[in-house]
Amino acid sequence: MEQYKDVFISYKDNDEGDSFAAELKKALENKGFSVYYNPDEHRSADFTEKIRVAVENCKDFILIVSNKCLEALISGNKKDWVRFELLAAKENNKNIIPIMLNGVKMPAEFELMPEDLRFLPKIDNIEIQKFQHLDMSPLSKLIESIVSKPEKDDIYRDTFNSNKEYDVTKDFKETIKKAENGDFKAMYELANMYFYGFSNEEGISKRNFPEAYKWFKRISESQNDYSSLADGMIAKMYYRGIVPREKQSFKKSFEYHKKASDKSIYSQNQCAYMLSAGLGCEFDFDAAERQYLAIIENGDNIAVSGLANFYVQYGKYDKAAELYERILNTYPKAAFELGKFYKNGLLSDPPKPDYFRAAFYFQHAISRGYAEADVYHQLGLLYFHGANGFIQDFKIAQENFEIAANAGHFASQYLAGYMYEHGFLECDMEKAIHYHKMAADNGHPLSPTHLAILYQQPECKNYHQAYKYATIAANIGEKEGEFVLGNLLFFGRGCRADIDKAYEMYKISAEHGCDQAIFMLEKINAIDR
Repeated sequence: MEQYKDVFISYKDNDEGDSFAAELKKALENKGFSVYYNPDEHRSADFTEKIRVAVENCKDFILIVSNKCLEALISGNKKDWVRFELLAAKENNKNIIPIMLNGVKMPAEFELMPEDLRFLPKIDNIEIQKFQHLDMSPLSKLIESIVSKPEKDDIYRDTFNSNKEYDVTKDFKETIKKAENGDFKAMYELANMYFYGFSNEEGISKRNFPEAYKWFKRISESQNDYSSLADGMIAKMYYRGIVPREKQSFKKSFEYHKKASDKSIYSQNQCAYMLSAGLGCEFDFDAAERQYLAIIENGDNIAVSGLANFYVQYGKYDKAAELYERILNTYPKAAFELGKFYKNGLLSDPPKPDYFRAAFYFQHAISRGYAEADVYHQLGLLYFHGANGFIQDFKIAQENFEIAANAGHFASQYLAGYMYEHGFLECDMEKAIHYHKMAADNGHPLSPTHLAILYQQPECKNYHQAYKYATIAANIGEKEGEFVLGNLLFFGRGCRADIDKAYEMYKISAEHGCDQAIFMLEKINAIDR
């Protein structure tokens, strides 16, 4: 029986939409959606019928609109496959979602489209700007528009072991026998089975910390090849507070890690970290440094980043920078950290920001795969400020802010909204509201005030929303937000006019340093007279 797909992706062949469609298919499938996209099936004898059937049985029809795709649709070419698929979707009342690639815009005048396609510009679309990634909010926005649901995996809910070549229950029982006969390797393996919930006699996965501790302790108390490994696990259990009938103890955790550190690199690193933080032991800068250096001498690069981070905490930026340089190509975050040093002028005396080197290291981090939101945010700040002789480029700044914003960075969400609001490149109130909403939802203290003001503008007037966001701003003590809320209460916008509440809000705003509120207080006092 044919298994039909819920999501149909339509795109223009041999075009940027083609590669984007492949990327989108993978992203949606990773989220559990069933997706129709088969570039290898093109133009077979029964292709037309296959397409028609696939569209008829899908729930969501995603149209990738590139420049070439839109040009072909406007031209009215009856042989265009995208046109055929789109009309089939319209005919079958599918949920059509246009995705506009890299700044492509639907024609403002519907008459430019062929008559049978004039419905398309009226459908809400999703814009994917250049440099955006599908693991960020464009995908989230798309999923919100999709009516399909991810395929359920309930059929595997109770599957304990589907590996036909390995019987986990049998292995577990055999390991118990070996452990009870004094096999230390089996004891260690059994302890880990209990610790991680690998198996038990009932054939279900369940962690058993008392049994894990019992076997780790038995190994620890005997001098054997697995004693240091067991000590490290006991240290982990004390650190997490899961040793049976005992409280969490950093002190005992440190003692066991120290005991294991002669043979365990993991325990060596944990000892260094606990010394550097004073966990379970007296804080000792020199001892922590010596511990890290000893591990580094044995060739452990993890300890290099650990020591570098330790130096950063205590202001030893020059030493940290030397270590980060050593692992620049194997630890991409090192480049990001170096970029911050140069951006903040921490490697010169007196401090002097170097935006050129900062930009180099931020871009190096990105090129090495460090795609955290903050690196894009920091790079955006460099181009936004353009200080210390560095070029000011609002286009690059905005691109980086939007990447970071779509990845959840609330400061970039605010700045992206700010730039659209004030028209650094283009004035777009809809996008300004979009990003300020994202920032407000993530707790940015200033965005609610911006939203309260934006929702009073003619392009996006909604006094109810203005009142909502002004209230949020006032509740967190933002002085301008308090002033805006006072205005709404005074004029009766989005709420019932209440001069007494307005006066109260103006007074609070004035006390917080908003000079404009003073004028309104005087205005109300004059009315009262």
